[in-house]
Amino acid sequence: MAVLTALIVAVATFLVPATARADVTDANLSVAFDRLSADRVATVTLTAKSASGITGVEVTVEQPSGGDAWTSIATLPLTRTGGTANDGTWTAQHALDIATHPGSTRFVAEITSADGATLTAGHQYIDNCHPLTITGLTSSPGTVDADTPMTIAGRVLAQKTRDAQPEPAAGVSVWNATSPVVTGADGSFSFTHTYASPLSLQVNPGWQAGDQWCSVSRFAPSPEITRQSVELTAEVVTPQPVGVGDEVTVEGRLQRNGDAGLVPVPKVWVAAHVTAAEKKEVAAALTGEDGTFRLTFKAREAGPVTVQSAQNDIVWAGFASPGEVAFEDGPQFSDFTVTPSPVDYEQPIRATGKLTDAGAPIAGATVALQFSATGETWQDVQSGQTTATGDFDIESTATTQDGYWRVWYESGGATASSEIRQVNVRYGTLLENFAATSGSGAKVTVKGTLLRGDGSQLGEQLPIHVYFMPDGGTTWEFQGTTETSAANGSFQAEFTSYQDGYWTAAFWGNDDYSRSNAPIGFVDVPGQYTTAFAEFSASPATVPAGEAITVQGLLNRSVSGGAAEPAPDLPVHVYFLPAGAQEWQEMVATRTGADGRFAETFTAEQDGYWTAWFFGDEGHLSVNSGTKHVDVQ
Repeated sequence: MAVLTALIVAVATFLVPATARADVTDANLSVAFDRLSADRVATVTLTAKSASGITGVEVTVEQPSGGDAWTSIATLPLTRTGGTANDGTWTAQHALDIATHPGSTRFVAEITSADGATLTAGHQYIDNCHPLTITGLTSSPGTVDADTPMTIAGRVLAQKTRDAQPEPAAGVSVWNATSPVVTGADGSFSFTHTYASPLSLQVNPGWQAGDQWCSVSRFAPSPEITRQSVELTAEVVTPQPVGVGDEVTVEGRLQRNGDAGLVPVPKVWVAAHVTAAEKKEVAAALTGEDGTFRLTFKAREAGPVTVQSAQNDIVWAGFASPGEVAFEDGPQFSDFTVTPSPVDYEQPIRATGKLTDAGAPIAGATVALQFSATGETWQDVQSGQTTATGDFDIESTATTQDGYWRVWYESGGATASSEIRQVNVRYGTLLENFAATSGSGAKVTVKGTLLRGDGSQLGEQLPIHVYFMPDGGTTWEFQGTTETSAANGSFQAEFTSYQDGYWTAAFWGNDDYSRSNAPIGFVDVPGQYTTAFAEFSASPATVPAGEAITVQGLLNRSVSGGAAEPAPDLPVHVYFLPAGAQEWQEMVATRTGADGRFAETFTAEQDGYWTAWFFGDEGHLSVNSGTKHVDVQ
């Protein structure tokens, strides 16, 4: 808020054209206003020159009254405080009442000169408002997708004077992407909606006409976004073949794989391409509210048509192969298939189909199986010959990355391309840097990194399943599932365990990736709670022999460094070490009460030291109280 709390000074210079007001020149009106001053006084200053002499300066203070209209709320006569009537400075002060006249305020000067002319010098604007700050701004949960409601919350505070503490700004309208909420008595606000775009995270208490609050905006912390996969369907609806220059129409729909099934994806760019010797974009459009689209283009080259949708914050890109543009003459492919998809890394795919010309088989032709990582530039990876019926059957193990496949024919200047098929490669996975470690409060942290088998990044979130086997046991017990980071493949999850034992984690595979290894780590669980003697005493410190000594204390516990709480119904052992002795004597075993306190009374017999022990249990760490000396007279 450094900008808002600074001294606000508006300055403008208005030069009077010689033909209009030759007598008054160099008029300069400025307004100095400190929003954090307790008196909220605006100082108005005019400097001007006049050959005949300025006889009066009056400033009108105005505020908006609707549309472009302004209404006067005060009139200020300015007094000359420097120079002469021919070249001087005129000033006045005006206290701005924010209770009755908040918001945008302008100042208009009217200058009268001795020649009888009157000049309106211009306008100066200030905002009579209290500076605001937005604090404690949060967005949750930390990971969302298009179906996950997220909540943005915070507080709005107002700084009314420089020396005052910020106070809650109640009744302030706070806007998100679609609608406002109003702050409560403590200045707090929250709103919940599904993620749409980064703008949906903006918090902007903005002033309207007559509002006492200055405008301020902040972006809430951005969540980690889990993009959803899409189903892109498309069809060439224009009957083929066509003539050169004829219009071809492609229709389709884009939907995402939402939590409850397929959901339309609106306002996403979809582009159609035709691939002959090279890939060319021929049409593009935005999807409608129902996810549908219609693409129309003129047929200039024969070849397969592909449709691709753009990737954005909430969905991945999509791909469809709806058909082809075919002309009446020339070679053509039909019945083209590529199987399987997905295919395991470096395992064979099989491409089959038929090559004809005007319906007649082309026998003995060389057909090239081609691959492209992007669908734009192609390389031959294998070739085959057509049979007497024009059929071909080609295999290749060049399956090392996701991409696009087609077959290509070229002979005597005639060319043909099959439709394009997208094939995903099932990559091997490797779980590295696995660690299972214990922490306070019986918390066990399991973490690691999931990579491709070659050590490269996966680039997406994948589920990791975590298992535990107690020390001495023989059965793995499922504990829960966490997800890897799309950024680097790392994962981390926390579990509660009161037993020593073995932990492991694994990815079980999906259509894109094969299952990973499952490394094992052993964890020695120290206990659920960290304990501490918040109080311990043996009193009085000096006591006559035969009198009573009270040993008492307070045992607290906490989890993971959190707030301490009383530790109820736990055993405490009280010990005494006589002065000059070497061995502690157990005096009593007692228990803490519901408030974590204990107290025991003994008869004073000799000088010595008192201490207390809690030796821990399955859920608590052990702790000692320290010692207290008692002098027995």
